[in-house]
Order: sequence, then C-alpha cells, then structure tokens
Amino acid sequence: MQISDRLKKRIEKVREFFYLYTSGLNRKQIERLLKKDTVDAFSYFKSKTSITDQAVKRPSISSIFNVCKEIFISFTMQLTPARRFFYGIGIVGFLLGLIYIDLLYIVGSFIILNFLLALELVDKLTTRDELEIAREIQLSLQPFHIPESRFLSIAAYSRPARLVGGDFFDIVQPNNGRVVSIVGDVSDKGVSAALYAAYTQSMFQAYSETSISPSNIFHSLNNLISKRLRDGDFITAVIAFFDLNEKSVTIARAGHNWPLYYCANTQSITELKPKGVSIGLCENERFCSQMEEQKLYLDQGDLLLLYSDGVTEATNPQNDMFDLSGLKTAITESAHESSEMIIGRINSRLHRFVKSDELQDDATIVAFKVK
Repeated sequence: MQISDRLKKRIEKVREFFYLYTSGLNRKQIERLLKKDTVDAFSYFKSKTSITDQAVKRPSISSIFNVCKEIFISFTMQLTPARRFFYGIGIVGFLLGLIYIDLLYIVGSFIILNFLLALELVDKLTTRDELEIAREIQLSLQPFHIPESRFLSIAAYSRPARLVGGDFFDIVQPNNGRVVSIVGDVSDKGVSAALYAAYTQSMFQAYSETSISPSNIFHSLNNLISKRLRDGDFITAVIAFFDLNEKSVTIARAGHNWPLYYCANTQSITELKPKGVSIGLCENERFCSQMEEQKLYLDQGDLLLLYSDGVTEATNPQNDMFDLSGLKTAITESAHESSEMIIGRINSRLHRFVKSDELQDDATIVAFKVK
C-alpha cells in the first residue's frame, strides 16, 4: 500500500512537470516552428554561405552533403570563438561517447552543449528585452491623441510583423483649418528600419507645422533624409493634406501604395495615382521634378484610405495575395460605417484571408471619413 502511494505521488509529480513544461504549447506554435522558424533559420544561415539556389532545388547526394556542411559551418561561425571552441569539444565528446559507449563522455558533452545553449538563450533574452524597449518607444511615437475635427472622422491601425518594424504613420493638426497625415514604409526591416521610421516621422512632424503643401514636405524630407540613408535603402510614403475650410484634400506620393478614395455619391472607389519617386533614390532636384499633387473636394460620406503594402501583399496558405481587390471589397462592405468600423472590417477580412494571427509584413491603415 505504501509503495502504491509513493508511486502515485511520483506519477503525479511527473504529470505536473509535464504540464508545466508544455504550458502554452499548441498546434499553431508547432506548425510555426516547422514551417516558418525552420525555413527562416535555414534562409539566414544559407545567406552566410556560398550555397546556390540551384543546389537546393536540384538535390543530389553530394549537393545535400555540401549544403549540410556549409550550413553547419555557417552555424558554428556565428558563435563567439570561445563558445565555438567548447561547442567543438562537446560534439567531439559526444561522438567519442557513442563510439566507445562511454557514459562519461556523453554526459560531459551533454553538460557542455546545454551550458552553451543557456548562454545563447541569455543573449537572446537580453536582445529581446532591448527590442521590447525599442517597441515601446516606437509605439509611443505614434499619435497618442488623434486630432478631432468637425469635418473628419479619423481612425488608424498599425502592427509590425516583428517586435519593431519599418512602417510609420502620423496625424498632425497645425491649426484649426488643417490636418496633415503621413503613412510610410522603410525598405529594410527590423531595428534599422524602425530607426529610419522614427527619424522620418519626427522630421515630418516638424515640417508639417510650417509647410503649405504635401510636396513641400516631401522636398524637405528627401533633402535631409537622402543624405543619411545607407546605399540601397529607401522610404516610400504618402501624405494627405486636408484643408478643412474648403473641404478638400491634396495627395502627394513618394513611391508609396495608391491611396483609395471612396465617393459616397457614386459609391465607387478610385485609386489616386499622383507621380512620385521614393525618398532616398535620387537627388532632390530630380525628386522634386518628378513629384505631382492631386487635389479632391470632399462631400459627406466620402472616405480616404492610406495603407502600407503589408495589407495588400499579405498572403494566405495558398500564397494568394489579399491585393487591392480584397481591400476594396472590405471598404465597399463598410463604407457607410464610421472610420473605426471600416478599419475593423478590413482587419477582420484580412485575418480571415491569411488564416493566421500573424502577418508577413508590417501593416498600417489610416482612414478619414467625411462627417
């Protein structure tokens, strides 16, 4: 009887440990590990090697061996020299333990490898904490208070694909007769993109206070930012410049997605396509010469939607894109509702389409509905 009680207690402890160890685990996380995280890790280490796409697409015994060797070397070279040395000792000890069936070698290598894993985990957690702080700062730069207007109902949504992202938006009201908004997307991703986004957003806030047109703001931004971008980096953006007194909006684009204008009278959606190149791609003289503005006079019920490509280029499991058609459908279904409800409908339709809580790219939407 005593043995049976002890056995039950041990089984209960094992069960408790199992539940603790697997807490939070679900099917989606396992699928993400196998389908996304593994592919991302392979792509990262592959980028550090000389492996060609042809070697991956047309595997043979020799090419598979070469890929595995290159990936292994790429992986170990990411470790610091000291950790790389102890990792080698751990691997050699494990192999010797298997060859000579020596438990001491196997246990010793197990301890070394787990010690290195713990060190790498500490590094990752420290980096994640720093990224969380960066995320908090990036979120704090977003408009805390969206301007209220007797003419416009305004709502916004922004979500980075990673902890921090390259999308940014802002809405400022320099005076009672004007509202100016920007939606932008930095070509890079991660921390560097977030830094460029924050810098561009802060400059936009300064220039929008005194500029008299969206193209004027863009000229100032390109003149300043193009000198500071790394080679190959650029920023797309769109600015909506509302004149509340004459009930109009002037649009200018710098290589960004076409804004969508819903006309309540005709119940039609128009893509606004003023010309303009991305910030940082050329000198200011050429940048200015290629920029156009488009002006619209607004009536009650009209809607202007600014968005980033993370919305239209979101893909489902079959690799189909949400595209402009999906966005237009969501607008048509909810155009009679408030700006907040319109964005909510777009998000709902978007997440049903991708069949996931996560998006592949940063997504930003700003909606202006005429009251």
